[in-house]
Amino acid sequence: MSIDSFRNFIVFSELLSATIGTIYFYKYKHTPLKYFLFLLWYITITECIGWYARNNSVLVFFDKDGVGYNLWLFNLLYFILFVVIFMIYLKIINNSKQKKIIKVFILSYILISIINWTFIQSFAFEMSELPYVAGSIFLIITIMFYFTQLLKSDRIIIFHKTLLFWISVGLLLFHTGTIPFSLKYNDYTVFPGIHKLYLIIYILAITMYLIFTFGFIWSKRVEKID
Repeated sequence: MSIDSFRNFIVFSELLSATIGTIYFYKYKHTPLKYFLFLLWYITITECIGWYARNNSVLVFFDKDGVGYNLWLFNLLYFILFVVIFMIYLKIINNSKQKKIIKVFILSYILISIINWTFIQSFAFEMSELPYVAGSIFLIITIMFYFTQLLKSDRIIIFHKTLLFWISVGLLLFHTGTIPFSLKYNDYTVFPGIHKLYLIIYILAITMYLIFTFGFIWSKRVEKID
């Protein structure tokens, strides 16, 4: 299977996850997880817009050599994605100290992004490496907070029926696995054939969205998150 085939399957898995999440929306529509569905559709739509922009030279920025870039779409996507996910966990985590830490994560991530786009990397022409890595590390810690809370709650006996558990597993798998590749993303892209290494990222992304899809189907209706 070619690299392009994996990229296409990522879009399919994103669309599948968003569609199944919509079908089972009644399970979690009264919880903060309802905002996660918004993210899934936003990701799917952005991928489609990015594909169209790349192939039709619209919504792109051109460098001095006339090369078009649509990276701003994905830099904006990840910025919104991290902030919204942190807000979801902030509403779900009960421990006051951990909630304060998550608030610090949110403010730190926003500040790092602003500094990065202002002084370090171009918002239009480069993937935002530092904000992504920082956001991923903050998110991994936040997910650990949730797992700790889950272990201490009565819900541990039905954790496999908990939607947020599966969402957390998917996010943890993807962000833990992609941090090494994100440290020098913009440098890697200049080497011929290096894109093959990103097959790992594609597989992680597909696996993450399939885990989300399974979680929507398998989980029980959420009565209360604690």
